[in-house]
Amino acid sequence: MSRVFAVIKRDSYRDSIFLMRLSAQASRSGGVEAVSAMMATDRNKDLFAASGLMTPEIAAAAPNDLAIAIKGDAAGVDAAAALALQLLDAEPERRKSGGVGEETPATLRQAKRADAGLNIALVSVAGDFARYEAAEALALGMDVMLYSDNISLADELALKRLADRKGLLVMGPDCGTAIIDGTPLAFANRVRKGPVGVVGASGTGLQEVTCLLERMGVGIGQAYGAGGRDLKDDVGGITALAALNRLGKDPTVEALVILGKPPGRETRKKLLARIREIGKPAFVHYLGADEYSAEEKAGVAAARDLEELAVKAARHVRPSAALGDAESAPPPPSPAKSGCLHGIFGGGTLCQEAALICGEMLSSPRASNLSAPGYEKIGGSDAFSGHLFLDLGEDEFTVGRPHPMMAPDLKMDRIAAALRDPGVRVVLMDLVIGHGSHPRQAELAVEALTAAKPESEEKIVVASVTGTDADNPTRESQAKILREAGVIVLASNARAARWAARAAMGVTGDGDDQ
Repeated sequence: MSRVFAVIKRDSYRDSIFLMRLSAQASRSGGVEAVSAMMATDRNKDLFAASGLMTPEIAAAAPNDLAIAIKGDAAGVDAAAALALQLLDAEPERRKSGGVGEETPATLRQAKRADAGLNIALVSVAGDFARYEAAEALALGMDVMLYSDNISLADELALKRLADRKGLLVMGPDCGTAIIDGTPLAFANRVRKGPVGVVGASGTGLQEVTCLLERMGVGIGQAYGAGGRDLKDDVGGITALAALNRLGKDPTVEALVILGKPPGRETRKKLLARIREIGKPAFVHYLGADEYSAEEKAGVAAARDLEELAVKAARHVRPSAALGDAESAPPPPSPAKSGCLHGIFGGGTLCQEAALICGEMLSSPRASNLSAPGYEKIGGSDAFSGHLFLDLGEDEFTVGRPHPMMAPDLKMDRIAAALRDPGVRVVLMDLVIGHGSHPRQAELAVEALTAAKPESEEKIVVASVTGTDADNPTRESQAKILREAGVIVLASNARAARWAARAAMGVTGDGDDQ
């Protein structure tokens, strides 16, 4: 019988990235259903309660206390609690181990005093505290990458307006990807320096485009994450516009790339006006938009998907650019059969792109836990008979557990379940590697495939791998593991989606998957 046990560490702060890793490691103990480690703020207590992990000890904890909730059987809870405490005890020693006489700064102000050249702060604390740390960084003259979410719209606007007045940037909130001066931040990949500047309002979309550019031999000047709300008229593109200004003034940047969900009407006008002012060639893709007449009239090239966006930008600076690994897929086994397609994703933008592409090809019924035209909106745990696209990175899956890019266990369980489903013909999945991501995603995917046999023997599994061969592990090594297990690996998420949709329809042939 399962129980929920709480560990409370008084006046003990750890950043959210460390706590997600702690949760991931502790959750692997046998007999454990869920582990959630968060600061005991009022907002996080609501998350504990919503996920069924609230205890009297957590309810009584103070905002400066660290709370760890563990759900499982008695033996599993005891093992996970012991491991969590071991990791907590080891972390301060690891963080303090600098050089001889060195001491890890405890605050941003101390860090700035120790190194006046610091110019960016990555803020990853509970949302209740993040706004204060972000404001402190701006006061110290530093750009902010606001990895934290749960920041109110009012606070986001106040921070971004302050940054704009000071000539600084606030990337985020909920900004998971950036590449600044060649350094990947948070979930990002190793790419060469080069002439393309990118502004993205989506994390995995920015990763997909920068990785495709790298694989075509074209480097990145800077890649700025703006945050999911930045392009809405409520915010007005403050960060995106400021980032474009920087790219416009950078003499090494020859082409601009802008991507995200469709901006608000007024914000879209502002972006187009700013691109005109800068005067550099620009390439845009707004996920789900089907009308670009204003951009095209202004000479801005629009793309139908993320691969086309990367290819157009790459060929502007390198006309011979092409995806070097011409991954091709064999036709489905003969005779071709039709059936349902289930897309299981860790990257929200990649899931949305695949759903939009497949929605143009597949008949109803179609459903997703994301909002997409032509799809029924359902919860991730709802039963559904038809074509299904799930983003396992949505809040409904990540409350009480790390993001699937860090801890892909739940994602792999859903893949195995889809393979066992007699109504499913094709399973489509993404693998996003690089900084911050689990290093053995391909191996875990193969384990999921193996666990689903023999029910899965007639199923088709299609994948894309977002990453580069400068990452560790390399993209090619992960793709090879999948191919050797019989997975169809294609060169981009868009190609994989189109090929998977045709396979689900029982249609063979080449076309856009090449």
